[in-house]
Amino acid sequence: MARDAMLLGPSLVLLLALSDPSLARAAAKQAPASGDGFQEVTPEERALKAIPQDPEADAVILLKERNGKIVEKGADTVNVLDYHWRMKILTERGKEYAEIHIPAQKYSRVSNLRARTIKADGTVVPVAPDQIFEKVVLQVGDYKRTELVFNFPAVEPGAILEYRYDRHDNFLLYIDPWYFAGPEFTLRSKVTQAVLAGMGYAVLCDLCSGAKPEVTDWREAKAKGQLYSVEQVNLPGYREELMMPPEREVAPRLEMTLQSWKNVRWAELGRQDNLFTDWASVAKYADTHYQDTIKDGQGALKPIVEGWVKGVTDPQEKIKAISAHVQRDFRYIGWTYVIGYASKIDAVLKNKAADNEDKAVLLSAALRTIGVDSQIALVSGKNGGSLNPKFFSLSQFTHAIVALPQAGGSTQWIDPTVAYAPFGFVPWKDSGAEGLLIKSGQGEMITLPVKNELSTSRYRVTVKPRSDGKADLEVEAEFNGEDAISLREDLATAAETARLAYLQTWVARRRPGAALRSHALENLEDPDKPLRLKMTIEAPGLVTMADEVMLVRTCALDCEEANPISKGARQYPFYVDEGWNDDETVTIQPPEGMKVSQAPPPALARSAAASFSLSCLSQGDGGARCSHQFVARRNRWPATEQNNIRAMFDKIVEVDRTTVPFEKAGAASGGP
Repeated sequence: MARDAMLLGPSLVLLLALSDPSLARAAAKQAPASGDGFQEVTPEERALKAIPQDPEADAVILLKERNGKIVEKGADTVNVLDYHWRMKILTERGKEYAEIHIPAQKYSRVSNLRARTIKADGTVVPVAPDQIFEKVVLQVGDYKRTELVFNFPAVEPGAILEYRYDRHDNFLLYIDPWYFAGPEFTLRSKVTQAVLAGMGYAVLCDLCSGAKPEVTDWREAKAKGQLYSVEQVNLPGYREELMMPPEREVAPRLEMTLQSWKNVRWAELGRQDNLFTDWASVAKYADTHYQDTIKDGQGALKPIVEGWVKGVTDPQEKIKAISAHVQRDFRYIGWTYVIGYASKIDAVLKNKAADNEDKAVLLSAALRTIGVDSQIALVSGKNGGSLNPKFFSLSQFTHAIVALPQAGGSTQWIDPTVAYAPFGFVPWKDSGAEGLLIKSGQGEMITLPVKNELSTSRYRVTVKPRSDGKADLEVEAEFNGEDAISLREDLATAAETARLAYLQTWVARRRPGAALRSHALENLEDPDKPLRLKMTIEAPGLVTMADEVMLVRTCALDCEEANPISKGARQYPFYVDEGWNDDETVTIQPPEGMKVSQAPPPALARSAAASFSLSCLSQGDGGARCSHQFVARRNRWPATEQNNIRAMFDKIVEVDRTTVPFEKAGAASGGP
């Protein structure tokens, strides 16, 4: 894929050159700010009812903005970030944007949150402070991860939703990447960042369509330095949709990473001023912190590891046992970025919680206690996107894994962030991913081996239709590979009540209105075996009575009820980095005295990205058996395949609504 990227030195002054069509100009008009910092809504924003570039849009982002400034506060140097977001709701479906979640991040805190709805008639309805809630997302031991949650009031088509807040960030090695596009068409997106004199940041404006940061002198009170500004207009929405590429692959973004800081000594690199000037300096910086943590944690970790390998004599089995404990005994905190630090090992042992760097360091430290040397690799996972080899920044990595050099020059890779994976299993996010291998404090750019692990979900469903229009389902499901890993991570550590709630939601999502009556799990904590799930379910929506004929759906659980690919012109290519293989066999047992009158014909649906088939056969007992199969292999296709792929899913939706007719035994039959 051709990439429009620019690497900019921190002292280079570049002028902003952007096309500014009429809608963007209207959104950019300045009006007096209110007491809460909001600009007045413009007449053009009030009048806007649709977006010509995206007629199917449910909403439009009028403004997406972040203004940052690095300032000194006492003994601290902090980046103060002001976030501002303004959206107009265009349709009833757009009301889904009424609920807002603002997650916590490492080394940062949120304050000064305010929000309001501007109704179509101009009435302003603020979000009351007591309607903004702090929600605990994860709590393990002393560790707690939270987010702020609120709902906009009085949301209706024509309303404008707006909020802004401050974030104080103490992490300065890189500025949090700014993605210009939002989930809907964006009229105007702007980012500014002020840095102190003496600080040198390398700037990457990727996929910015020729736009270049404008760099000007900046002064505020006693602080002075440089201000970077970039603006983009009329951007297609980056929606969370099936087969979407990672945001980094296709959406314009601005990144800034610290290259130098005058009069600051970097003990990790043994030098002053210059920080990240090449991959070797990135690797050495991270490795210094990792190795210090590993060394400090040996005393606390050694007796615990001895317990993990007690009675195990084979060296490879010891590695396998240690890996399993690191993967499963410590709840994974899903930060999908790297900062070059890890938590102290005694804190990880106490809290039983670890992020990706914590896990890699913990595994490497545990292996060292048994005399096994390992290396840590920083990985730009397939979930994050490809890596720019000329932009030396920790910000490009999504997680850390561990490498074990083998005899003969090969390497055994272990991803400790993936719990309940068979030993040696290569997760899809690592297969063929790019990374930085840290070897003796030096960095080596690598591409991880491609390994297409088989992932399958198989459903065997017996449907017993009832005269009241409902059906009793007996389900036997089997999951392998990534499908099993995902379910195990959700279910294995959950309490029984939480596990039941998860399965109830799982069933309701696949068959709305269905009720889970019983369930049993097999091999839940044995990743070397398929995960099996047995359930009995009472389900509506599968049976239709018409005179003396009973119609029963051929698809019970693994069904497409609507086309998952949007109608709007596709701007982005289709990616399948995590391939899947779904197989559902539905056996319909009609009530006594009834038999299948005619089995539906076979059906096929194909596209460049996937294939689907349905076949049904009559059974000797008067029932029917129907098999649905869907397969999508790892690959990538251009956006021009949209019509082809949409047509396939249209056909799948149609076929998944196919019914088998049953009539009274002895009646004339029109088929086998």
